Amino acid sequence: MENLRAKYEQIVLKEKKLIEQINALADDEKVKKYFELSNQNNELENLQKKLYKQMKIEEYSSCNHIWITAVQDYDSFEGHKHDYCGCIKCGLDKSIFLRKRYTKIYNKKLDSFTLDQRIMYDFIVSDNTSSKGINTNILCNLDLAKAIYSKIKEVHPDIDDETAIKYFKVALYNIRNNKGSDERKESRTKRLSLSPKFNKWTAFDARRYI
Repeated sequence: MENLRAKYEQIVLKEKKLIEQINALADDEKVKKYFELSNQNNELENLQKKLYKQMKIEEYSSCNHIWITAVQDYDSFEGHKHDYCGCIKCGLDKSIFLRKRYTKIYNKKLDSFTLDQRIMYDFIVSDNTSSKGINTNILCNLDLAKAIYSKIKEVHPDIDDETAIKYFKVALYNIRNNKGSDERKESRTKRLSLSPKFNKWTAFDARRYI
């Protein structure tokens, strides 16, 4: 009992000294300025997130989506695959529902979502226009699909959706059936700003990744 009491009193004494040091720093002008700037920065960060959310919602709302089948994920919990659509224009990705399902299955919190994922999920749930647009019925990795569409728009900025889809199908066919050298594949990967895994495509790998 005496040992516990002695340890307790030591902690109380240390805490008292720390409080005295904190109070002394609170009167320092530099410290006051630090907290003032820190509070201003927090306010700006919150405002930035709010405006970013509004911008993304406006982007999703105004987009006449071009949908591809973006994901075929095998759900080991349910024992079958799930297909999800993704828009190659704005990046709206309905595979977010798979992530939401996993948060429930494995007792994770939605806080584990990134800001973009939370915005995307909330928009799809709350906006009844989120499914508008053109369904191409094309199976393709969404990152690859967005990269191809971005390059098409870069070369043809005024292209209409129907023509863009035709160009997209041609580009995807060429990629899937390209038997070029590793250097050419690597060059294509860099042009499309894709991850390094796409460098190693063979005829089989292209279909697997796509």
